[in-house]
Amino acid sequence: MKREYVAFVEGHSATPKGTWRQWLELSADELRQHVVSEAQAKGGQAQEAITHYEVIAEYPSAEGKIFASKLRLRLQTGRKHQIRVQAANAGLPLIGDRTYNPNYRGSAESPPTIPFPRQALHAETLTLIHPGHPGKEMTWKAEMPKDLRQLEATLRSMKRRV
Repeated sequence: MKREYVAFVEGHSATPKGTWRQWLELSADELRQHVVSEAQAKGGQAQEAITHYEVIAEYPSAEGKIFASKLRLRLQTGRKHQIRVQAANAGLPLIGDRTYNPNYRGSAESPPTIPFPRQALHAETLTLIHPGHPGKEMTWKAEMPKDLRQLEATLRSMKRRV
């Protein structure tokens, strides 16, 4: 199975593409993942998580600083919250993520720089082998939803407004 996602994140990646490979451990209440070292993972409940990423757009502010990026992500493994926790761990938390992005956990007095009501994450492509026809690969693509297209338009225009 192949899964590709598009995400809008805060920040700028040091490399245009790469791989995030960490060990993730689910919290006791099973609501959050935590990155743990390989040594901590041994004997515990941690599972390896591998995500390949590529920067496909960057949205600079008027000062030329990168404040948001658009990533294409391909999952090699499929862990709960994998993309969200790995992106945050890489310093690229998802816009709108109230669990892993501290900028969205604030109060009304300090709203986020880029308001967005949900995680800016979209499952773009799913490819799998048809269960009834071994060897026959099937692919589904989903258009980016309206709210994410609007977010991207806002990010593009922020350079002019700032």
